[in-house]
Amino acid sequence: MVTRVIALSLFMMLPTAGCLADLNFAEQERAAIEQFSSELNQIKHRTDQRVDFTLKHEDFAFVKESAPQSSGTDAQPVADSRKVIYQVFVSWSLGEHEVKDMLVRYNGNKSVELVFRGIPEGMPFPQALAKLQKLALDTKSDTPVLINPVVFSEASVTVVPQIRKLEEGKVIYLVAGTTSISAADNEFNARTKTNLGSIGPTENIAERDLIEVLKERLAKLDFNELKENATKRFWDKQTFVDLPTATTHRVRRLNPTITVPEDMMASDGTLIHRAGEQINPLSIRPFTQRLVIIDPVDPVQVALAKEQIKKNADHQNVVVILTRVDRALGWDGFTTVQDQIGRAVYLLQDDVRTRFSIDYVPSVVTADTTNFYIEEFPAGGLK
Repeated sequence: MVTRVIALSLFMMLPTAGCLADLNFAEQERAAIEQFSSELNQIKHRTDQRVDFTLKHEDFAFVKESAPQSSGTDAQPVADSRKVIYQVFVSWSLGEHEVKDMLVRYNGNKSVELVFRGIPEGMPFPQALAKLQKLALDTKSDTPVLINPVVFSEASVTVVPQIRKLEEGKVIYLVAGTTSISAADNEFNARTKTNLGSIGPTENIAERDLIEVLKERLAKLDFNELKENATKRFWDKQTFVDLPTATTHRVRRLNPTITVPEDMMASDGTLIHRAGEQINPLSIRPFTQRLVIIDPVDPVQVALAKEQIKKNADHQNVVVILTRVDRALGWDGFTTVQDQIGRAVYLLQDDVRTRFSIDYVPSVVTADTTNFYIEEFPAGGLK
């Protein structure tokens, strides 16, 4: 079994961000910093489900959009059932050979875990995580390796190695200058003190406190720039449906009837639809909308959409759909079209275009109880 590298998920407990319009990152990030201490203290060492999103994605501003939501029982830290835990505080300053030696020595001992305070200075999170994973591959040890600055602070550990023994959550002792739990136990049995001081040589900790590193990185973020970049990326990533402008007036009829390929049965065995039966969805659920598909770059088509709303809004739900938006203008261009039309507008998705067989713009889609009707208008509309 390989080592399970468990790292702190600093943002896991935060709610997933809402729609793209909610881009108030600054307030969210500041709130995240305030929650660090309480959030981290709730994270248990052996919580496999919480293997860290933050350490894999260094994009702190947008981590809440991708991080798993906290909900239900899955969001609760897994309780540590071990009655005795030996926390061996380590650092890369001890040398890779020494760390590997501990992994091999404590392989199979479920009460021992190695704890780092952070990651090497200047090393990206993914690379730091890979460095720990390599230890697992090299040693084939099942000894847990954690990155947990909270326990370093809690135990006031400023040099390594040190060992802290816990029994049912209570601190039994803390001893520095050894990586041997048997030597630490012998020292405690001989002196029966909680703070045993140092019984061997120690080294300074090479890694900075991970929480402090994250706070510094967050403090350096320009939230206005992040917000602006996020909105720009949204439009840069959009795939618009490029449709030609209609040159003639045409009305096409589309019958959505389908043939049932095989018997459809309810869970209790009741026959719902027999194989070969024809079903028209419009006979089951009326289509009450009027879809107006336009290219908003053309002012004539914008005018047509406004006219459709004026004539039909009293008795139909008129939905205006855009084939594109000026990428350079982005959200400003999108909201400008909404202001011109006087209601919310939507972007044309390819599945909608395919479903209604939209070939030209502007097009208007309506339906009766049997068919859809796709009406295409020539440039300038009907004279």
